[in-house]
Amino acid sequence: MYEFRDYFDPEKKELPYGSSREELEDWFRLLDMILENYLEYKGLGTERKLFSRGLVITESEMERYFEMPPYFRERDICDPALAAAAEAAMDYIRGRTEKTEAAGNGGLLRIRALEAMFALDSAGVLAVVMALGAVTDRRYERIFGFLQDDITKPRPTAGLLAALTARITPRSGAEELPAFPLPDRLFRSVFSGTGEEPAPDTVLELSPYLRRFLLERPETEELLPEPLTLYTEEDEIPVFFEKSAGELSFVFADARDRFCFLESGDEAAVLHLLYTCLRDCGEVLYVLDLQQLTELSSEEQAAVLSELTVRLKMEKGRLAVRYPSSDDTSGPALAAEAFRRQNALLRVGKYLRSGSILLFGAAKEPGELIVLSVPYLSLPAPDVGTRTKMWEYFLHTGDGISPDDSVDIPDLADCYDISYSMIKNACSHVKAAARVRRMETVGREMILESLRELNQVDFSGLASFVRAAYTWKDITITDDQRAVLRVACDRYRLRNRVGQRWGLARKNAYGNGVSLLLYGPPGTGKTMAAQVVSSELGIPLYRVDISQIFSKYIGETEKNLSLIFNAAKGANVILFFDEADALFAKRTEVGSSNDKYANSETAHLLQKIEEYDGMSILATNHYTDFDPAFVRRITYSVRLDNPDAEARFLLWTGILPPEAEKDAEIPFRFLAENFEFSGANIKAILFSAAYMAGAEGVSVGMRHIVRAMEYEYRKLGRLLDRERFGPYAEYLTKWN
Repeated sequence: MYEFRDYFDPEKKELPYGSSREELEDWFRLLDMILENYLEYKGLGTERKLFSRGLVITESEMERYFEMPPYFRERDICDPALAAAAEAAMDYIRGRTEKTEAAGNGGLLRIRALEAMFALDSAGVLAVVMALGAVTDRRYERIFGFLQDDITKPRPTAGLLAALTARITPRSGAEELPAFPLPDRLFRSVFSGTGEEPAPDTVLELSPYLRRFLLERPETEELLPEPLTLYTEEDEIPVFFEKSAGELSFVFADARDRFCFLESGDEAAVLHLLYTCLRDCGEVLYVLDLQQLTELSSEEQAAVLSELTVRLKMEKGRLAVRYPSSDDTSGPALAAEAFRRQNALLRVGKYLRSGSILLFGAAKEPGELIVLSVPYLSLPAPDVGTRTKMWEYFLHTGDGISPDDSVDIPDLADCYDISYSMIKNACSHVKAAARVRRMETVGREMILESLRELNQVDFSGLASFVRAAYTWKDITITDDQRAVLRVACDRYRLRNRVGQRWGLARKNAYGNGVSLLLYGPPGTGKTMAAQVVSSELGIPLYRVDISQIFSKYIGETEKNLSLIFNAAKGANVILFFDEADALFAKRTEVGSSNDKYANSETAHLLQKIEEYDGMSILATNHYTDFDPAFVRRITYSVRLDNPDAEARFLLWTGILPPEAEKDAEIPFRFLAENFEFSGANIKAILFSAAYMAGAEGVSVGMRHIVRAMEYEYRKLGRLLDRERFGPYAEYLTKWN
């Protein structure tokens, strides 16, 4: 056997290490010295054959083994000479390490850093060096296979580590081999989470992350185990949830509770809050998906959690656990799933032996976490002031694209009661579109379109989206009617700012919504008015399909109504009930079961309208059929009558867009004064005339309009008076 001086250069004993590689080479020399001794002890260089599976072991070889005195058959006894040499080698390494640290270069030494971070003793460092040697030098693979009596096991095991440690650990008499603290968290498959010692055949395997650290390999985009992610975001994003940040800082600093649950339906907001809290402390954030962890085998869980603990320790990190919501199962299946989650969470806690672990998820019943005594925090939805700050930051920050003058950020924040993630995603989405179009600014319409695409609402066929094609300049109504509609829009637009600043929201027992009733004869612009309100507020308009709501089955109508309002809740949409008198009819005296259920449906709808925190618009041709109880609770109502002659003139002259080609001498004043059409009728006539003229390839003239009027009379079932057309009666068909 070679001696200590053959492995270590005495001339370097007083010199500091010049690199971590030099430090690692000395530890490999110590390992080589111990392995050579053990190989000799196992019979290398003698006539005795090594006992290895896969090799032939003869009867005579077994007899020779048992002919030895029992003392020599003891496994892994200490070799005093080797123990002294190993102690000298360790003193040599420690001395050079101390001189390196004294010179201010201790940060270079990777083994020393690992030793300090995980409080490793010499046996622990030896375990790390053995595991590293097995993946960097194939010579070690062959040696380990022979020493473990199994040439199919080229990686070191906990049993081999114990055997080598026994060779350098002195003991006297019948004293048991002293236990040593195995650095379980450094290995992927050692720690069981039960506190038990690993089995002798447990493989010591370092994670790729730890191997790269020890070998000073360059940083790579290494894939994390599937349940783990490293969360990052732009460092410039400010803390939007200051109160919650203070609460979390206290949780992290106190650490008396191993777990704390942060309830929020917006995962992006939670991760942003955690990241900004940890960023100022120089810590990183790892996220563990508990559901994915429970789906792994015990060995796979051990690999994930051992790597996690190493990363958190070495990178000064914190852990957030994504706690899954309970699924739709119930009874034994749900209980079993909760039990698996609890066990997995307890195992995470055993790996991470100190510090608080934050759980986060959507609102959930506390039952399954009460078992673990987990305290709760709640991340509130951002109020209008916070949303304004978010819009300001994400619309003005980065890539040189900014909002133009059409964007009113306070209005966006007030009208759209949405989450942090929705605001962030909408701004990213609209800026990406602007980059593609080579635009330097984004406008209101682009932002609203982005919001609508990101905020799809599923009404299960009970309501459909209506594109708001009209604005104030398209609708012909009186000044009084226009004023009421504007007041309704302003109330909705300012409901959060004024409601919170002046305390009005606290006094409103039924929420902060706005309801608008539009009533009057058919064709007077009720649907157009609803679209104008939608366009003014920038809120999507959804028309409720009355025919799909009603059901002959008891309770189905209420169920459909609840589905509509539940889908609309938090979706920032306007619900438009056309022909609403069918829904809000007067309640009657209960003379039969049908009356009873009809009244119940009306009462249910009244309740839902009052509770709805958005805007609802109702249109009816039969105002007198409305339930008086509902009329009293409506926020605003506007009567839209048939237009007078002046209003009809404005309709005749304003409906066709400027691009439409029409004759210069069309007598619109004559048409307005002699024909009492509604706005809807006038629009139908003009559009029909335009398509007739387009088919002929000419501009719209009086002959096209007269013919279109004739068709409109037929459609309405009215008698046509040729005399009223005066000189233009010649354009009517002969049979009229």
